Amino acid sequence: MVIVLDTTLREGELQPGVHFNCRVRKELGLALAEIGTRRIEYPIAYSSRGGRVDDIRDAIREAKNYSDDVQTILQCRACKEDVENASQYGADGCAVYLGVTEKHRKGKLSGLNRDKAIEQLSESIGLLKDLRFRYRRAVLEDVSRFFTSEKGFEDTEAYLSRLLDSVRKAGATIVSIPDTSGIIPHTRVSDIVRKMRRLTDLPLAAHFHNDYGNALANAIEAFSAGAEEIHVSIYGLGARNGIVDHYEFVSNLEDIHGVSTGEKRERLMALYKRFEQLTKIPIPWRHPLSPSANLEKAGTHQAQIVEAPEGYIPPKKLALDFSGAVFFEASQFISKRVVNELLKQFNVSDDLKLEVTQAIASRSALKQRKLTSREVRDIIEAKTGVPLPVELISKSIRGSEYAYIVINYKPQYNGRTIVDEVTRWEEVVQADEIYGDVDLVILSRLKDLEGRDVVDKIKEKFKDGIVKITTWIVE
Repeated sequence: MVIVLDTTLREGELQPGVHFNCRVRKELGLALAEIGTRRIEYPIAYSSRGGRVDDIRDAIREAKNYSDDVQTILQCRACKEDVENASQYGADGCAVYLGVTEKHRKGKLSGLNRDKAIEQLSESIGLLKDLRFRYRRAVLEDVSRFFTSEKGFEDTEAYLSRLLDSVRKAGATIVSIPDTSGIIPHTRVSDIVRKMRRLTDLPLAAHFHNDYGNALANAIEAFSAGAEEIHVSIYGLGARNGIVDHYEFVSNLEDIHGVSTGEKRERLMALYKRFEQLTKIPIPWRHPLSPSANLEKAGTHQAQIVEAPEGYIPPKKLALDFSGAVFFEASQFISKRVVNELLKQFNVSDDLKLEVTQAIASRSALKQRKLTSREVRDIIEAKTGVPLPVELISKSIRGSEYAYIVINYKPQYNGRTIVDEVTRWEEVVQADEIYGDVDLVILSRLKDLEGRDVVDKIKEKFKDGIVKITTWIVE
């Protein structure tokens, strides 16, 4: 079993523009613990930058209280000041990092020589041991450069061997071999891991940056070659263009390679939705869990998906990430089969269905954009006389995630009861009491984090007070 270390709360904050507040640190750490992530990494707080130890200590306590199986890890510089700072948080472990290559020692460490680098990293590990951290990781920053043509004259195997032997004797329990510059192709990873295995008997942690888009492939190769711990983050957030994405790594191992990660695979979509809600950072458009991932534009592809969606979408993803639903665009590529699905309960000839399909395609091509659900509804009604509900069309062609839920409740019923309750639900954006034909309007996702229908949830919760409930799909 691979050990997944999620470093969203530390490495993720190195992504430009990303900052987590106290609530995010607590709730995201807990969410990771709930899905079974074995190791969760946190930053240390620098008072000079406005950081507060209590904020991170509270988040660590929250995750540890959830499960004894969770290890909370800190990472800091390999220096006495940072290590002593790390002792205040109540974490299970700590990693100390130092740029060990010639390029890093000369470029940012004022020309620190090799002997001093070995001494500084080893002393920091020894201090972690004295402070009774159970997990002690020596991070050999930029070590991947030792195995490329870019290595410096001083980046020798003899130096690396001395370094590894010294941190092992000092008390390191694991060694990290980060590809800091993202320069390793996946064809070299197995060879590098095997070479490191010959130089040390310590477990290996792999941390790959994504400068050339190789991070995921490298992580899978590293695990296959024997690296025990793989570092990931949500969305792959991290310095520059990030590291390995949590979902992509776990779903690859679980779904394709048949390897257990110990995580609740079925909860990954909910984790990402939770992160999106907490941080307001949307899932990137090209991510496998993005809304665009369950849209099909090409008509021939739509035909396959209507008959047997697993022809294009892997069964595990279909079952766990899409809840069995795949949606289509109302464009010039719309399939007759989509129209057939909309009109299947009505006595409409195949020729007329084809005419509807062609009319939608022509209108989309003329306007040079996708059509709205109302435009599709109008075309269908004009051609067939069938007045389809706009929300049915929206669900079929676009799969809108949001809806206005309009409620009428009994006279004298205290509507604040509903407002006070639903505004605490993560899926609800807002709830407003109004005066007129309706009593309350709620803007909400159609599904909650557990995949339950929100309208049904409201009906069940407030069945004694609601007279009528209507859903308007958001375009």
